[in-house]
Amino acid sequence: MNGRKLTSAILIGLGTAAATAYFAHPKHGRKRREALASGTKKLIRKAAHAGEKSLRDGQNRLAGLAAQFLPDPNMETPSDRVVEERIRSRMGRVSSNARKIHVLCDHGTVTLWGTSPEEELNAVVRVAEATHGVTEVLNHIEVGPAEEIALPDLVKDARNEIRLDWSPSKRLLVGTTGAALAIYGWKRNDMIGKALSLLGTGLAARSTMQNHLRASLAIGKSSPGFEIERTIRINAPISDLYDFWANPENYPKAFSHVARIERLGENLYRWTVNGPGGIPIGWEGVITRTIPNTLVEWKSLPGSPIANFGVVHFDPHYDASTRVHVRMFYRPPAGILGRFFAELLGADANQILDQDLKHLKHMFEKNEFPNEQKKSKVEEAELLKTATT
Repeated sequence: MNGRKLTSAILIGLGTAAATAYFAHPKHGRKRREALASGTKKLIRKAAHAGEKSLRDGQNRLAGLAAQFLPDPNMETPSDRVVEERIRSRMGRVSSNARKIHVLCDHGTVTLWGTSPEEELNAVVRVAEATHGVTEVLNHIEVGPAEEIALPDLVKDARNEIRLDWSPSKRLLVGTTGAALAIYGWKRNDMIGKALSLLGTGLAARSTMQNHLRASLAIGKSSPGFEIERTIRINAPISDLYDFWANPENYPKAFSHVARIERLGENLYRWTVNGPGGIPIGWEGVITRTIPNTLVEWKSLPGSPIANFGVVHFDPHYDASTRVHVRMFYRPPAGILGRFFAELLGADANQILDQDLKHLKHMFEKNEFPNEQKKSKVEEAELLKTATT
C-alpha cells in the first residue's frame, strides 16, 4: 500500500469512527440520528421541489420560444383590450415616460399619442409593432422631456444589486454542469483534473447562492453589506412610533446598543454605539427622507467605520396597533471576517435588533416611554379646559 492510499484509509477510518461515536452516543445519539434523518428528508424534498420548478421553467421557456418562432396559425386574435394591455406592459420596459403615452387599439390598428424622450421613441413604436394582434401602428407621440426622477430607494436598490437573479432552469443547468465537471476532474486524478474539479465545485456552489459573491463577502466600498429585515407589531398609535423614529435622539432610551446620539445640524447626527467587547464606535449619519406616519430613512456618511443605511415603514393595523417593518444594510470593517469576530464577541447584529425591537414594544405597550410631545399636548388641553371653565 503506497503512502497516498494509506493516508486515505486512515482518514476514512478516523471519519467513520468519529461519526459512529457521534451518532451512537448513549445519551444524545438517538436525537442526533433523528435530526439527521429529518434534515435529510427536508433536503430531499427541497431538492425535488427545486428540480420540479426548474423543469417547469425550462418547459415554459421552450414553449415561449416555439410560440415566437413557430406561431400557431390557429391561434385566436386577441381582443383590442388585451392588445392595449400588452403594449402598455411592454412599454414600461423601454420607456421612462410610459405613463404619459396613451394606447388605443381598434381591430388591430394601434394609435399611440402622448410625450416621450426622443431617444426612446423608436423603441416604443417597435414594441407596439411586435405585439401579437397588431396590424398597423399610427404614431402621434410628441417628443418631450423625461419624467422627473423620483427619490432613490436605497434599500430596494441595494437589494436588487446584490441578488443573483438566476432562473430555476439556469441554476439547474449551471449546477448540473458543475457537478459533472467536478466528478470528471476527480476521476482524471491529474493537474488538469484537479483544476476541472475545482471549477466544477465552484459552479455547483454558485448555482445555490442567492446573492453575488461580492455581496456575500461584503468586502470593499462597492458592496452594500449584509441585509437585516425585521417586522414587529406594537400596540401603540402610529403617530407615536413615527415621532420616536423620526428623532434619533430618542434611540438611546430604547436601544441597548446605542450609547449616545448628538444632533449636529438639520437631520445630521453623531452616532455612538457599543461595539464588540463594549468598545465604543462612532460615525455621522443623516436622515435622508421622512414621510409622516409612513416611513423614516437614514444612511451613514462616507468614511464611517460601519457603513449602514436603511428604512423603517409604519403600517396601521385594524386593531389600532402598528406594524413596524425595518430593512437595513450594514458593512462592518473587513466584511464577513469582521462580522464573524463580532459574533464571537457577542455582538450579533440580528440578535441585537431583535432584542431592541422587543424592548421598544415593551416600553410603548407599558407606557414607559416618555413621549414629551404627547405630554405637552395633554398639558395644553388641560390648560385650555381650565381657561374655558
